[in-house]
Amino acid sequence: MVAKKVNSAKLKAFTLAEVLITLGIIGVVAAITMPTLITNVQEKINITALRTFYSTLTNATEIIIAEYGEPSNWGLRDNDRTSSKDTFEKYIEVMRVQKVCEENDSSCFPFPIYSYKNNNAVITSSQYENWALRSFIMKNGTTVFIDVNNDCYSLFADVNGFKKPNKLGFDVFALMINKNGKIVSFDDETINGGNDNPEYNYAFNLINNNWKKDY
Repeated sequence: MVAKKVNSAKLKAFTLAEVLITLGIIGVVAAITMPTLITNVQEKINITALRTFYSTLTNATEIIIAEYGEPSNWGLRDNDRTSSKDTFEKYIEVMRVQKVCEENDSSCFPFPIYSYKNNNAVITSSQYENWALRSFIMKNGTTVFIDVNNDCYSLFADVNGFKKPNKLGFDVFALMINKNGKIVSFDDETINGGNDNPEYNYAFNLINNNWKKDY
């Protein structure tokens, strides 16, 4: 049997330089795309965590209203220490809490909170303390503070705890509860002393958009 002659041209391999160039291109592409992919995955994880918090908050609010009536009956006043304490205590009674921070103690929340769009600080620890706010850390690590207004109040939740970036719409979400105990937008006509910052409504928009991000 006669052996076939092998065409040496067909056995030509990549040179080391070609391999290194290819690996370099792959590395550059990965460096460009990986941070975006990681961010997108983390945002989805945070939105799932927000859904869990929303469910917990809704159930807790229903329990509180069943015992104390609607918020319109609580005598809530903006920046009022008594209102803040009363609302705070209602929630820590019915939510799974591992740590409680009273007025002037901002250690339960990772301040400052930053804007989603421009990274500017939106709420700082000094503002938290000046507004007579109170906060707590849930058993699952979510950090929460309550801001009482006139006949309504809002809860800010950092769903990944003390991990960065502490940005509205990414890992920090605000939910406004009106005088009837319903979650509404911050510019809803049924609330008093709200906020017209559109980034405060990211959670409300997610809820009403079937948990799909549109901002």
